Amino acid sequence: MTIASTGLSRGRYQARRGGFALIAVLWVTVMVAALGASVSLVARRSVRTARNRRSYARALWTAEGCLERARATIRAALVADASTTAGALGQRGHVSTWNRLDDVVASSGPGRAPGCDVTARPLGDAVDVNTGEEPVLRAVLGTVHFTPARVDSLAAALLDWRDKDDEPRPAGAESAWYRDHGRSPPRNGPLASLAELRLVRGFEASEAFDSLLSVEPARIALSRAPVRVLALLPGMTPEAATVISERRKGGGLGEDLLALGGELSRAARDSIAAHYSELSAMVTSEPDAWLLEARASDEGSPVRVGIELKLVRSGNRPAVVRRRVRWL
Repeated sequence: MTIASTGLSRGRYQARRGGFALIAVLWVTVMVAALGASVSLVARRSVRTARNRRSYARALWTAEGCLERARATIRAALVADASTTAGALGQRGHVSTWNRLDDVVASSGPGRAPGCDVTARPLGDAVDVNTGEEPVLRAVLGTVHFTPARVDSLAAALLDWRDKDDEPRPAGAESAWYRDHGRSPPRNGPLASLAELRLVRGFEASEAFDSLLSVEPARIALSRAPVRVLALLPGMTPEAATVISERRKGGGLGEDLLALGGELSRAARDSIAAHYSELSAMVTSEPDAWLLEARASDEGSPVRVGIELKLVRSGNRPAVVRRRVRWL
């Protein structure tokens, strides 16, 4: 081997070695850049998470403040109502404060203050889908003009969804049907929300029932329920529902449905009398409870929080029996 060939081999070796070194340097550079990008991304996410947590805390405290002011306003109104002779429940020409908490909140400072979005909704203005008896549920389903067979199918499927067993009714559906159709099995317990109703066979498009059904256990409030809801009650004719609606416009509405007898036809009176014991257990003159909700956000942030309180009346105090917090 000549000196020239030896030098050429060494040159090639050094060039190849330099190429490998360059590739290694490029790989290291790429890895460092990728690592830096990952660290930067993690840092940005951490900053964003911390910022969202701070915004959540601020929005939460704003909503808490709104609720506490609203509760103080409600309590003051209840005390003032009780101190007047017209505050007696059922007195004609007077609507008690407890029956109009939505108006009290809407016209008060907490309901109109900047940063506060507070609303009050009475319970008992719809049929409880979890405790409603089959005849009442069938009456609700019948409002959409389904065929009798379709009403049977819907009622059976709904009752199968909420009952504890896994034995389907003749026209119903239990786990086997949902499994065969690749769908979530029934809860076999109370529905958690009206949105869950969409999972029940036949109720996939059930928006028509949203104003008639509820998942909140409460007696039907004669002073607040719409006429179409009152008319669903056993023994309650459209005539009786209309008379109740007209009578409550003038003020108090007594507890005893039989007291309406003088304003009803004989057929309507007889219908209420025939179902009186059942009706008495299902209705009340005023709401059993209210849902008080405050929604708030941190200024300049998309984070929005809602706090919902379920209030029942305890003397002149709105007592909290349930509290829920949710992102909006």
